[in-house]
Amino acid sequence: MATAVREGARTPGESTRALAASISRGDLEAATSCFAKDACLLTPDSTVVRGREEIRPILHQMIVAGSKIEVQESSIVLAGEVALGSERWVMSSAGSEGEPFTRALTPTMVLRQVEGVWKLAVAIPWGRR
Repeated sequence: MATAVREGARTPGESTRALAASISRGDLEAATSCFAKDACLLTPDSTVVRGREEIRPILHQMIVAGSKIEVQESSIVLAGEVALGSERWVMSSAGSEGEPFTRALTPTMVLRQVEGVWKLAVAIPWGRR
């Protein structure tokens, strides 16, 4: 079930599922649109990437690697127009040598409503170390 964020994620959960689905189907525009313009993403090496346009190349790398994300569990805590999402993902992609690679991830995401649409404000897709 793909969720189109361009139409507007009405709940934080719709937004996180839309990100996973967009990456899995290779839709860079939809994946990028899941993020607020001033969002931050923390990479696996703990580099902070700031801004939707700077996050876009990271998403592109995931798509080029053929990443497929299965959301196995999702927990959202809502506080007004801000939400904290904790999920469990299984991500499969091509490894550095092109071999299949699958790993379990525990992403943490902060979301906020932007003009009535839920967007990712802070994303730690690979989980905290």
